[in-house]
Amino acid sequence: MIVTRVDGGLRLVTQVAHQDQCGILAAAWGNSAFARPDPWEPVVDACAWHDEGWRAWERVPGVLPGGEPQGFTAMDISEHVDIHRASAAAAGTHGQRVEMLVGMHVAGLVMRRLGLDGEAATLGDRPGPARDLVVERARAARALRSGIGEGAGLAGWAWSAYRILQAIDLLSLYLTWRGLSAGEQWTLRRVPRCPGDERGVDIAVRPGAPAPEGDSLSCVLDPWPFGADELAAPVEARLIEDRPYRDADDLAGALDAAPATVLAMSVRRA
Repeated sequence: MIVTRVDGGLRLVTQVAHQDQCGILAAAWGNSAFARPDPWEPVVDACAWHDEGWRAWERVPGVLPGGEPQGFTAMDISEHVDIHRASAAAAGTHGQRVEMLVGMHVAGLVMRRLGLDGEAATLGDRPGPARDLVVERARAARALRSGIGEGAGLAGWAWSAYRILQAIDLLSLYLTWRGLSAGEQWTLRRVPRCPGDERGVDIAVRPGAPAPEGDSLSCVLDPWPFGADELAAPVEARLIEDRPYRDADDLAGALDAAPATVLAMSVRRA
């Protein structure tokens, strides 16, 4: 659950709605400056399914001791790991390459995005549940690589595709979480411009111009990785009262009473 204070209330976007937005962004990725890895469809599917493990948890979201809805950053590592396992398992139903990419994604979430968030974490420094998850995904990855074949070519494809998945995941979080709402500038790091582009390029993300009726729901990217000069990226959200909630039932009642709203978010070329 992605929780943001906006308009005097709490805006809640589920991780499932977030992954739907990621699928939209992935389908539009690529231009003369940013080539798509081949095959591309598994990358789109990985973006669209990478948080599927949250679906069951979000049916009855938790409440923090102070009464605030439990966002994804306010969870115990063991809860995260169980959800990540479920995401990887769900991805496996969409193909071996999809499972490989989502497996890299979930391992990266407990390992500083495999070095994209600074120096890669050391496995021994991670909590026990995180270590177990990384070891499990490494074993699964070996089996998947053996099944797919292609050797070094597959490894190069996976690393490029993984970094694009991370860029799209962070771009959606920028839109739906605190980046855009706080007027911040974020950086999507080491985004590959073509397969084999190890260094990649950093993409700056900043808010677009405010809409006439209020806060901006758009952001600007530089350099620009999509086809058209502007891309609609709608996402479903619910706005509830910003108050302490007694328990999960109280929160569930507020969510049931709040109509789902599709936020007309967009991204555009600088």
